Amino acid sequence: MTAPTTPTLPDDIKLIDDMHLGQRHVIGSYLLLGDEPALVDPGPTTVLPTLEAGLAEHGMSFSDIRALLLTHIHLDHAGATGTLVSRYPHLHVYVHERGAPHMIAPERLLRSAERLYGDDMGRLWGEFLAVPEQNITTLAGGETLRLGRRTIQVHYAPGHASHHVMYFDEGTGAVFVGDTAGARMPGFSYARPATPPPDIDLESWRRSLDTMRDLDPSLLLLTHFGPVANPQAHIEAYWERLQRWAELVHGWTDQGLDEQTQIGRLRAVAAQELGQIPPIDETSYQRATPIEQSWQGLARYWRKRAEREANAS
Repeated sequence: MTAPTTPTLPDDIKLIDDMHLGQRHVIGSYLLLGDEPALVDPGPTTVLPTLEAGLAEHGMSFSDIRALLLTHIHLDHAGATGTLVSRYPHLHVYVHERGAPHMIAPERLLRSAERLYGDDMGRLWGEFLAVPEQNITTLAGGETLRLGRRTIQVHYAPGHASHHVMYFDEGTGAVFVGDTAGARMPGFSYARPATPPPDIDLESWRRSLDTMRDLDPSLLLLTHFGPVANPQAHIEAYWERLQRWAELVHGWTDQGLDEQTQIGRLRAVAAQELGQIPPIDETSYQRATPIEQSWQGLARYWRKRAEREANAS
């Protein structure tokens, strides 16, 4: 499933591979150059040395960055935010209003993450410090941000997470989509669903993808991993795959299959879809979107939907 070309980023946007746990193409941070430099999704605290080195390659340091734009507050996207603000108090943080309280007081978020990662929390993500409220601007969607001469539209994009936004850069036509468009490794056309718990919502996700499509972007800028130059085709192919995975999990649940059997089947589906690829790229897909978590998120979606329908009847 190789793509014919790897798209080129605009001159004023740089992608830094955070090399999470030494693995390429798992987490990427975007550096916005200009008279008010910013980072989109700084990643977890464990990648800060690599991110700092990446900034240096572009003649920058953290002290030059003015703002952090968070697509959402999951640890692989936003975990380093509090640490960076503690070291560089001038940093301004933009985050959706549903996510902001968890950045200010992260205890509940961390308890939820610990249920997923257990003893691996520290190794994977490192510390997650609170962000002072005065450093935060909350977003609802519909705002226009001015970063120097750069103009960015904010669009609410739930589905993967209720606190997810997309950032559309008017000057380049590129849109920073976080996890709304899944995970797609460089050199491949295959986008894998990213559906971890706790708040996957397929109906909202469809609307977010419609918003993305209607922007008619020049590029989709994925956190996992990199630019996509065929936005419309990617969006539709991704939605079809997302629906397919959801229906498969629904069907297996109706059949009464146990959790491990369902995860094994979903893993087999993912492997069949991906085909024969180098092990390093297969590892990047798995680390960016663990199959176990994707199953957990979809199974929870169907369970919660059934509960709502039962309560409404």
